[in-house]
Amino acid sequence: MKVVTLKWFGTICFLSSAILLSSNTEISRYGFIIFFIGHLTLAILFFKLKDHPMFFQNFMFLFIDAWGIYRWF
Repeated sequence: MKVVTLKWFGTICFLSSAILLSSNTEISRYGFIIFFIGHLTLAILFFKLKDHPMFFQNFMFLFIDAWGIYRWF
């Protein structure tokens, strides 16, 4: 996939997740799974691009997302 396509995919994942979590409904917890997918996608992308600060940021968000998945499920 193209870099721009992956960045847009991550952006859509993040916006969808934020909407789910802020809605505070029964399906809100799935926002953490979508966040995880978005952060994983961008972590892999930034690793390949050798963008170390962005890789580190998204890698750390994976732990936060995993914690959210653990706590909500």
